[in-house]
Amino acid sequence: MNKKNNLQIIIFGASGDLAQLKLFPAVAELFGQYQLPPSFQLIGYGRTAIAETEFRKIFQESVRRSAAKISPARLKELTADVHYFQGSYDNPNDFRSLESFCSQINHGKSSDRMVYLSVPPTVFGDIAVNSAKTLRKTSKSFRIILEKPFGTNEKSAAQLLKKLSGHYPEEEVFLLDHFLGKRPIQSILKMRLENNVINLMIRGQEIDRIEILAAETTAVGKRIGYYDQVGVIKDMVQSHLLQMLALITMDIPASLNLESLRREKQNILSAVRFSGRVQDLITGQYAGYTRLQGVARGSKTPTFAAVKLTIDRRDWFGVPVIVKTGKLLEKAVTRATVVFKKMPFQEKNAPANRLVFEMKPGESLSLKLVQRATLKDRRCKSCYEEVELSQGLGCRIDFCLGDYATLLNDVQHGDKTYFLSYPEIIAAWKIADKIEKTIRQKKVPLQIYQTNTNGPDFPTKLH
Repeated sequence: MNKKNNLQIIIFGASGDLAQLKLFPAVAELFGQYQLPPSFQLIGYGRTAIAETEFRKIFQESVRRSAAKISPARLKELTADVHYFQGSYDNPNDFRSLESFCSQINHGKSSDRMVYLSVPPTVFGDIAVNSAKTLRKTSKSFRIILEKPFGTNEKSAAQLLKKLSGHYPEEEVFLLDHFLGKRPIQSILKMRLENNVINLMIRGQEIDRIEILAAETTAVGKRIGYYDQVGVIKDMVQSHLLQMLALITMDIPASLNLESLRREKQNILSAVRFSGRVQDLITGQYAGYTRLQGVARGSKTPTFAAVKLTIDRRDWFGVPVIVKTGKLLEKAVTRATVVFKKMPFQEKNAPANRLVFEMKPGESLSLKLVQRATLKDRRCKSCYEEVELSQGLGCRIDFCLGDYATLLNDVQHGDKTYFLSYPEIIAAWKIADKIEKTIRQKKVPLQIYQTNTNGPDFPTKLH
């Protein structure tokens, strides 16, 4: 997209929580840091009737409540170019009216356009088709952004992607997982691309296991209607955690272009296996979940899962990957830990060396090495201490874009490095579908766990 052209960002579902909590502040960040063209409009589209003046107030309030860094003067300037249009998602006439409205607010001139679908996946298809027939045709350049989940299983994802490919060339489609906009997540790939010493360590023959953890202290919240239909496997494992797995274990290609990076990520995801055995899977639900408003009576939706995966490749043979995630747990922690094999002569009680990518609570890369402790008490012959080499991965300048702002900026510049490809989405759904099938067919017990704990009592059996 050319910064000399007018840019219009159109957010479908503009009256929803995602738009107000994440997207409005992201747009404000970009505008506040002069990352958007001088000629710019934001158009919110929704089914709810909202007066434009009221919508502008909602926009300003959402930005002020957020951590978005934008001066009052820049926010006032931006708000003057914020608009709202009411319409349905399945009515072509509403989209033709929207197209006329977008043209009108730019004085009849054509614009570059970015369309963001901040809506349930059930209406992705309608919006994509109607936008292709109207907004796309009159744009100088066009980008459509869809945020996960992409379908509810492999079959529905394939249907959605087929519909998208029938109306858009792939370079116009940006499939977004906001997890990939976070600096520590992006640092996994960046560190591996530039530091071969890390790649020399991350080799299957040197590794005992990989542990990927995403523990949340928060409940389901306002997403309860959606969450109760999908559960933790589809919400977290299929997307965020498999992406972390792929970034850590994928081969680094010789040619660092988008096609090569995507190919390697798809290759590793296609090789990930779930055994289908009950002993390789633990599910749980936090106490009180079924009493929440919006939860189906007697719901068996898991809010916790621990899964043992393997990678069906020679270089990763026999290395388990333990993926664990849950809600209302004791601590908010997101990290990936590479646990190295101990040498044959090391004592059994000696801790293992570890390489840790931490995203929460800190943002760091740590190499945790073990040495025998130096103690005056010679009776302690098996005491060990840890030597930690750590480097922060957080922002080191006065201002860094947040995850959504980072990804929106990438869309504007056509950079798809941290967006998903069609094949890797299908590969991830194959894994999630097998886990879900095992839960249904083999009646995996759903363990009720108390809130503010580590979840079910026996997740360590997966090791």
